[in-house]
Amino acid sequence: MKKQKILSVLLMVSMLTVTMLTDVFAGGDTMPPREGEQGYKGDNQPSIHGYCKQDILDWTPEQDEYYDFMRAKVPLRQRNVSFQATQANPMLDQNVKSLTLAGDYGNDFFNSYQYNDKFAQNVLNFWQYLDYHAAWHGMVTEPAPDSLFVPDAPWWERKYEFGVLNLPNPAYTNAAHKNGVMTLGCIFFPRAEHTEDFVYKDENGKFPLADKLVEICKYYGFDGYFVNAEERLPSSYMPLYEEFIAAMTSQGIYVQVYASNLYGQFNERSWGSINYYNKDATEFSNWVKHPDRDQAASSLYMNPDPSKSMVNGSVSIMESLGLDPRETVFNTLEAGQTGFSGRRGSIYNTLDDNLVPRTAIAHLGTEMVWSGLDEQAFGHTGNNSYSENRRSDSEYQKYIFARERTWWSGSMDQPYYSNNSGFVSHPTTDYTQEERDELLRNILDATTNPYLTANNPDRAKPNAGSDLEGKNYQSWPGLAAFISERSVINGGNFYTNFNTGHGLQYFVDGEVSNDNEWANINIQDILPTWQWWISSSHENGETLRVDFDYGNKYNSAFELDQIGGYNGGSSLVVKGDLDSNNFLRLYKTDLDVSKDSKAYITFNKPSATDGSKMSLGLIFKDAPETVEYIEIPSSGTQTNQWKTKTLNLQNYRGRQIAAFGLSFEPANGQVQGYQMNIGEIKIIDSTCEKLDAPTGLKIDRAFDSSEMYISWDMDDYSKVQKYNVYARYSDGKEVYLGGTYDDKYYIKSLYNPTGIVTIKLTAVGADGVESPGAVIERDFSQTISNIEVVENDGYLDVSWNNPNSSNMVKAEVTLNYSNNNSSYNETFNENTSQGTITVPVTDGTRYTLRLSALDDNGNIISYTDYSGQLIDTYSDVYEGKAIYNYGRVEITGPTSKDWWHLYAKQNGRTITFKNGAQYAIRGVDDLTNLRVQGSSGEIEIILEDYAGNFSEPVLVPFGN
Repeated sequence: MKKQKILSVLLMVSMLTVTMLTDVFAGGDTMPPREGEQGYKGDNQPSIHGYCKQDILDWTPEQDEYYDFMRAKVPLRQRNVSFQATQANPMLDQNVKSLTLAGDYGNDFFNSYQYNDKFAQNVLNFWQYLDYHAAWHGMVTEPAPDSLFVPDAPWWERKYEFGVLNLPNPAYTNAAHKNGVMTLGCIFFPRAEHTEDFVYKDENGKFPLADKLVEICKYYGFDGYFVNAEERLPSSYMPLYEEFIAAMTSQGIYVQVYASNLYGQFNERSWGSINYYNKDATEFSNWVKHPDRDQAASSLYMNPDPSKSMVNGSVSIMESLGLDPRETVFNTLEAGQTGFSGRRGSIYNTLDDNLVPRTAIAHLGTEMVWSGLDEQAFGHTGNNSYSENRRSDSEYQKYIFARERTWWSGSMDQPYYSNNSGFVSHPTTDYTQEERDELLRNILDATTNPYLTANNPDRAKPNAGSDLEGKNYQSWPGLAAFISERSVINGGNFYTNFNTGHGLQYFVDGEVSNDNEWANINIQDILPTWQWWISSSHENGETLRVDFDYGNKYNSAFELDQIGGYNGGSSLVVKGDLDSNNFLRLYKTDLDVSKDSKAYITFNKPSATDGSKMSLGLIFKDAPETVEYIEIPSSGTQTNQWKTKTLNLQNYRGRQIAAFGLSFEPANGQVQGYQMNIGEIKIIDSTCEKLDAPTGLKIDRAFDSSEMYISWDMDDYSKVQKYNVYARYSDGKEVYLGGTYDDKYYIKSLYNPTGIVTIKLTAVGADGVESPGAVIERDFSQTISNIEVVENDGYLDVSWNNPNSSNMVKAEVTLNYSNNNSSYNETFNENTSQGTITVPVTDGTRYTLRLSALDDNGNIISYTDYSGQLIDTYSDVYEGKAIYNYGRVEITGPTSKDWWHLYAKQNGRTITFKNGAQYAIRGVDDLTNLRVQGSSGEIEIILEDYAGNFSEPVLVPFGN
């Protein structure tokens, strides 16, 4: 974990001092787009936030901002039963579970989105090596204003509150579930709030926070929590903590606990103390299961670098409890902190004689491939900087993609590099330009082949001659060295367009439908299982290069004719000199072949006609050592356009396809400059029913900014895999706007619409075929526009343009995500373009104003929405209590959201906080250690909100 990540997550802060290294890290976190830049937030764009204790206790869906856009709807798919014969290394064990603690698109603290109009986002492409994805993502609580975030300031200058709880991004959950991966939210102790604020029983013997956390988890559609328990506690408290965890897992969710508080069968005198040195689960086993009680946590996340005896202890204690250490003990490595150096994460001591892990494996900070680009590859140091922000620049994404493949698939010839002088003798901060150019070439040219990685007999071993087993490291070999590939592809139907979930354009049937960049992991296809397992039929033959082709706007990793996608943002491309049969294994499957099964291959060959042939290679369960080839007709002919060929699989009926790929074979000698793009592969039977147009399509909000909220009736996932949204303009042009599996969608922009714009919604089935479209129109020539609002104390001054001034205008104000369900209405006569609306609420609530043009009978002709924030004229008073404890006072956190600073006085004397500050900052300053005079008395508390309002003072007694 990099030092600056303490801004968002403080895991193992004490642990960092255990092996203090000479760190010189750059920022690495998200630099949000500034106004006018690509990806800048929409005025009404739904976003995710963090949660403090009171947020959780008070939680109801309807009052949680943007709750209606933050539910993951894709059900968790079941993984195929292990079939080791088609694994890269059949010895690897699918029962060895794998977890990553990682950020999503960009680890945004403010305004994290499901989807956005920016290509340069961190989009995970390797779900096949994971069983759990845990959100590692400090999130700011509501209602902190965006203005508090200064992204290029050092982390210790923050003036905002990170929630104890952050939820996983719902788009990431949808993508994970599509691939059979569970997602976990993150609960972090301590922040400014503490363990005892959450872990307690009410008068009915229930854990109020546990029950609420389960309710939130199930409502938002994720699978459980990672509990970062990192606060020293009294030993007597630990059984209560165990019971709190069990109160969640007993309700059917998954909970992993960080093994920092000692809590084992045999170390009761040390219970509750923090220990980062011991990596033996024996010392923490009661977190998972006390011998005399039911299971509590689902698993333990251990500190990195265990000795062999520690691993032996972990295996022994779990087996004695009747549990599988491959599922319950996660030995770990620090991806974010030490990058590709392999430091802080020896897996060697977990391995058996066949180099198969005996415990589960986890890694922290795998988004490092994105977030660490500037510091590791370009030698950047210091704070975040917009001038050193290549990770968010489309031009540099090819390095991120190559680094990601190296992390997951592994590479025998990867460059060994880091910015940290404690890791290598020559850190990248010291590189000359010539050395850096060579490094960048080597990053792109590294051969990532999971077959070679998984079968390397020296993988994860300590350096030769080491007398400290596992403490000197080779560079990171890749997760494919330890974790077997998994698959959810089964039944009779599968299709892929090789769409990675972001692009610089969006293609429909091979044509550019939207020429703007985007990121939306909701619509990511199931990507190739192996990236890239390609082999030549000749011992010393050349192998083609493989990549995703994002089109001619993309800065590609190697020279090719850039074509782009067929349906989506990308296609699969192979390029190079073809001198032998190259077989590219693509997908691990369990597909049934019936009498009417067919394969469809859509390809585009921009290189010259050369007599080569491309074939579909099928590997069957009953003969996994054999590849059955079916030649694809005319595949050696230059096309310069997309062609689809159909292959009849009738000869294989009754068999199961365990894996498949594509072979590329020259006719005679060598084909120079060979290139083939594959836009779609389908293997389908007749069970896919033809879909009807979706029903219930409507526009819920149509904002003056050309943003929209739309919704429809959602069908079951077994029938519909996703919904696509288009806009059709009066000139006949149709533009793709986005997709999701949900019953609603946020449209960020309609691109300066005029006249009649038709919104079209289609459903996509398991065979990739779109249904007919449901449509709804909006006539922008007849809508009110240019709405301007001035918020005043108790009323709004509004002006607008009305294309038909003879219409009366009705104004309606509703409060967003509020328990105040009142609406405030006014009707204005014709020929009026301004007016006043009384709104007797002045608490800073966000509102939506709808202006509707009416006909002579009062019926609505058209409407336009506008959102804003009411003026804020007061701050809620402090509600809480003060607890005296040995000369200090702990005050409980305010129950109101409406505060930023807290002022405290005793007998007219100001109680100061950190560094002598006259007030405590919400989420920054601890409220458990106020210095007071005497053992009893009163503290006067005043709250100040984000608008600068001060509350009335409240006297809070303490002591006797």
